[in-house]
Amino acid sequence: MPPNQPSIVYGPSTPRPVSMTFGELLSDHARHRPNNYAIISHHQNVTLTYRDLDNRSTALARAFAGYGVGAGDKVAIMLGSRTEYIEAFFACAKLGAALVLLNYAFVLEEIVDTLTPVAPKLLITTPGFARFDYQPIIVKIVERLPTLQALVLVDPHRLRIQHTGSKIISYETLFQQNQNAVVNCNVSPHDIVNIQFTSGSTGAPKAAALSHYNIMNCGQYIGAQMGVTDADRVCLPVPLFHSFGLIIGMCASIWTGSTMIFPSELFNSTSTLESIEKYQCTGIYGVTTMFIEEMNNPNFSRTNRSSLKFGIMAGSAMPEDLLQKVTTSFPVPRLYTNWGMTELSSITTMTHHTDPAVKRFHTAGRLFPNFIAKIVEPGTGRVLPWGQKGEIVIAGYGVMRGGYLHNPVQTAGALKEHIEDLEPNGVGPIYGNKCLRTWMHTGDEGYLDEDGYFVITGRIKDIIIRGGENISPVEIEERLFAHPAIVQASVIGVPNARLGEELAAFVELEKGHTMPADNELQDWVRASLSRFKTPRHFWWVGGSQNGVPREWPKTASGKLRKPDLRDIGRNLVKGGTTEQARL
Repeated sequence: MPPNQPSIVYGPSTPRPVSMTFGELLSDHARHRPNNYAIISHHQNVTLTYRDLDNRSTALARAFAGYGVGAGDKVAIMLGSRTEYIEAFFACAKLGAALVLLNYAFVLEEIVDTLTPVAPKLLITTPGFARFDYQPIIVKIVERLPTLQALVLVDPHRLRIQHTGSKIISYETLFQQNQNAVVNCNVSPHDIVNIQFTSGSTGAPKAAALSHYNIMNCGQYIGAQMGVTDADRVCLPVPLFHSFGLIIGMCASIWTGSTMIFPSELFNSTSTLESIEKYQCTGIYGVTTMFIEEMNNPNFSRTNRSSLKFGIMAGSAMPEDLLQKVTTSFPVPRLYTNWGMTELSSITTMTHHTDPAVKRFHTAGRLFPNFIAKIVEPGTGRVLPWGQKGEIVIAGYGVMRGGYLHNPVQTAGALKEHIEDLEPNGVGPIYGNKCLRTWMHTGDEGYLDEDGYFVITGRIKDIIIRGGENISPVEIEERLFAHPAIVQASVIGVPNARLGEELAAFVELEKGHTMPADNELQDWVRASLSRFKTPRHFWWVGGSQNGVPREWPKTASGKLRKPDLRDIGRNLVKGGTTEQARL
C-alpha cells in the first residue's frame, strides 16, 4: 500500500447475501437430501437425518405454539451439545421466534438477571449434566421468572427429587402436545432468530440480537471459504451457546448440508478423539485449549485421525508454533484461522488454504464478502493510515440487527454512524437509502498488512502500558509458547509504583519437561523481543506456588478469563508471594 493510504478495506461483492429463513433452508434440505445425516450425537447414541430434523422441529414448533410462542417471542435454552438444542432452534425459526442461548455455567442469579428483561415464554433445560446440577434451582427459576409458561426438562430421569408444579414439564411430553395445530407464520429473513450473550470475560454479559439474514449468510461464507460439502462430517466439541458452536458450527453445516457430530455434552478430549475415528470426521473445530488437550490426551497417538481434511481454530490467541503443530501433527491439513465476534454474527475475516504459510500463521485472513472494515483511532473514529494499529470497526450484513437487547446505552456505544461516510447521492451500498453506514466498534486492536490481511494484536482493554510504552500481550505469549517447556502462556499487566504497570506471565509446563528458571525464560523472550517486553514475573499454573491457580480460569466456551488472571496477578504482587526478578 502507498504511504498514507487510509485503512479502509472492502470485501468482495459476490456472492451476494441470501434472503431466506432457516425454516425454508431446512425444508429445502429435507426435499433434496432427506436421508443425509444432519446430526450424529455420539454421547446420546442418536442420529437425525435432514428429514427427521425438519419433521421434529415442525412438531416442536406446534408444541411451542400451544404455549403462546409466536412471532417476536423468546424461548430460552440451557443445555449441553444435544440434538434437542438444534430442534429448538429450528422450531423457533419456523414460528418467527428467537432462541435465547444461556451459558450452562450460569448460576441462579445470572439466569434470572439475563432472562428477566428478555421475558421468555419457555425455558428448556435439564436437571443437570457433567459438573452442573440445576435441581436445587429449578423451582426458584419458575418462581422468579413470571413470564415463563413452562420450564421444559430434557432427561427428567436424572431428577433425584420430584418437582411438582403445573409449569414443569418433560421435553417428550411437551413434544406430543398441540400436534393438530398448523404452523403458518409469516417469517421474514430479517426477523430476530437468535439471542446470544457475550461471554462476560470482559464484563457483564450483553444480549446480542441476530437475524436469520445475519447468521445464515455467515454460514454461507464460512462453508464456501472452506469448500465444505454435504459429504463432510464436522466434529463439533465447542458449546452451542456460543457463536462458535451455533453459527460457525451449526449454521455453516446446515447451509452446506453436511453433518454435525456432537462428541459429548461438555467438552471431553477423549470423546472428541473417539468421534473423529468412529465417524470418520473430515472436519474438527475448537479453541486453542481444546486442541492442546486433545494432543495431550493419552489416546491421541492411538486414534485414527486420517479422515481429517480441514479445521477451524478460534476463540483466543493462536501462536504460530501451535498452528504448525496442529497442521502437521494432528494433522489438520487445511487449518483456518479467523477473526470476528458475536455482535458481527461471528466470523468476518478468515484465511484460505491457498494463502502463503506466512499469512496462514501470522494473520486472521482477509475480509468476507459484503463487509467493509476500517482501522480507526480509539475514541475518535478517525481513520488511520494503512498499516497502523488501531480499533477495528466493521459495517455490513453481519452487524447485529437488534443491537444489544434492552440496552440502548451499550448499543449506542458499540453501533455508530460515521459522518465521513456520507455519500454525495445519499445512498449507502450496504443499507439501501440510508445516507450513513452503521459501524460496529469492536474493541479489538489490529492493522492491515501490505496485502490487506488482518493482523489482530489483541483487545484494546488488554493493552499493557509500561512506563509509557503500549505493549500487546499477544506477541509475548507467542514467544513464550515457542519455548519447548511451555504448553500455554498468558501475559497480563500488574501494578508497579515506578512504571505504572509491569509484565507478568502465567505459564503451564509441558509434560516431561523440567521447569525452567525465570531468568532462562527472560533470556528466551529477549532473544526475539525488546527488553521492555520481557515479563518480570512468571507464575506456573498447576505448580506449587502459593496463590497460583491449579487450573486456568476459563469461560464455559473455553476461552481464558484474563480479568481473573489480572485479579490473581494483583494479589500475588501485593502479597509478595513470588520472587522479584530484576531486569
